[in-house]
Amino acid sequence: MSAEPSDDYFERVKAEIRAEADAARLRAPLPRKDPPPSDAAERPSRNDGVDRARLDYAIGELTGPHYAAFVENAFRCLLKRAADEPGRDAQVRLLAGGASKAEVLGNLRYSPEGRRIGTRVRGLLPRYALAKLTRVPLVGYAVEWAMTFAGLPMLLRHQRAADTQAAAGLDETRAALAQLTAHLDRQGADQQALGGRLEQVQQDVGSLRVYLEQRAETVEGRARALEIRSDKTETLLRDLPELRHYIHAINHWSVSLQRSFADVESTAAADAERTDALIASMYESPDATAEREARFATWLSLLADRLPENARVLDLGGGDGSWIARLAERGAEVSGFETNRFLAERARLRGLDVANGDPFAALTRYADASVDAITSSSTAIGSGDAIAHWFEHARRVLKPGGWLLFGCAADPRRFGDLLRNRAGAFEPALAGAALNAAGFAVDAAASRALRDAVLAQRA
Repeated sequence: MSAEPSDDYFERVKAEIRAEADAARLRAPLPRKDPPPSDAAERPSRNDGVDRARLDYAIGELTGPHYAAFVENAFRCLLKRAADEPGRDAQVRLLAGGASKAEVLGNLRYSPEGRRIGTRVRGLLPRYALAKLTRVPLVGYAVEWAMTFAGLPMLLRHQRAADTQAAAGLDETRAALAQLTAHLDRQGADQQALGGRLEQVQQDVGSLRVYLEQRAETVEGRARALEIRSDKTETLLRDLPELRHYIHAINHWSVSLQRSFADVESTAAADAERTDALIASMYESPDATAEREARFATWLSLLADRLPENARVLDLGGGDGSWIARLAERGAEVSGFETNRFLAERARLRGLDVANGDPFAALTRYADASVDAITSSSTAIGSGDAIAHWFEHARRVLKPGGWLLFGCAADPRRFGDLLRNRAGAFEPALAGAALNAAGFAVDAAASRALRDAVLAQRA
C-alpha cells in the first residue's frame, strides 16, 4: 500500500467522523426528565447509593473505578439504579473483550432507558462515536490502528507509571512480610515465655496440692480430737443428772420471776390508772374549781396584757384545760401537755390542743425561741439539777422577751426543796433567785400579786 492512498483513506475517515460529530451537535437533544421529587412524608427514603438528583457529570468522574466496580458505578450514575445481573454481565464481558470504558458508558447513556433519564456526560459523545467507529469492518481497524499509534506515548507513560506502582507495591509487600516475620518471631518468644510460665504454674499447683494434703490431715486430726472431747462431755453429762435437774429448776424459777415482774408492772399501771382517775374526780370538786377559777383570773389579768397579738403559748400540766381555754379566748395559740390521761381527754373534748405525756420531755423537744410564753400550773418540777434543767430548757424555748409563769399547787412538794422555805411552804423569793440565775428577770410586783406563782421574763 502506497503512502498516498493511505493518506487519502485517513482523510476520508476523518471527514466522516467530523460529519457525524457535526450532525450529532445539530440534532436536538432529547428532553431531560428529572426524577420525581422525593417526599419523605409519603415514601420511605432509599439508601442504595444512587444520587437521583444529579444529572450532570464529567467523563473523568465515571472512568475512575475498574472492572465490575466501574460497571456498577455507571449504572448508578447514568441509569439511576443498581445494575441488574444480565446488564452487568453483558458490560463486564465487553470490558473483558477489550472494549473501552467510553463504549460501556455510551451503551448505557444512549440506551432507551438512558435517553429517557437524560443524564449529561461531558466529553462522552466523541469518545463513544470513535469507539463505535472501531467496530466498522476495515475502517474500524484503520481508525483503531491510527488511534493506537497516536496514543503510543501515553501508553508508554502509563506503562512506566504501572511499573513504578508495581515496584512500590512490591516494596510495601516486602515491608509487610518483614513485619509479619518479626511478629511471628515475637509470638515464638512469647510462646517460649508462656511455656516457662506454664511450668512454673504446674510447680505451684504441685506445691499447693502438697499443702492441701497436709491441711486435710491436720483438719482430720482435729476432728478426731473434737469427737473424743464430745464423747467425754457426753459421759460427764450422763454422770451428772442432778446438774440437769438444777438447770431446769433455775429456768423454771426465771420464768416465774419474769411473770412476777410482769404482774407487778401490771399492778403498778393499774394503780397509776386508779390514781389518775381519783385525781380527775377530785379535780371537779366545787372548792377546787372555785379556787382554780380565782387563781386563773388573777393570772390572766397579769399575763394577757404582756403577750403580743396571736401569741404562741405552751402550757405544761394544765389539767383539764380551764386555764388555756381562757388564753385561747384572748386570741392566743395554745398547746399543752398533761400527765393525767383523764384530764387530757377532758381538755380535748373541749376542743383544746392538749396531749397526754410528760411535760418536761415535751419541753425538751420544742425548738429554740419558738413560743412567746410558757405557763405551768401544777407540774412537778422536782429538785436539785431537775429544776436547773427545767429552767434552762424553758429559757431556750422562749423567744427573747418571752414570759414564764408557773404556780404552786396545793402540795408544795411539787416544787422541790430549792423553792420551799424551812416551814415547807412555797417561797417566791427563792424561786426568783433560781430564775435570775437561769437568765430570767422576775417581775417582783406581779409575783407578789400572784402569791402562789412567779412571773418572769427571759432576759
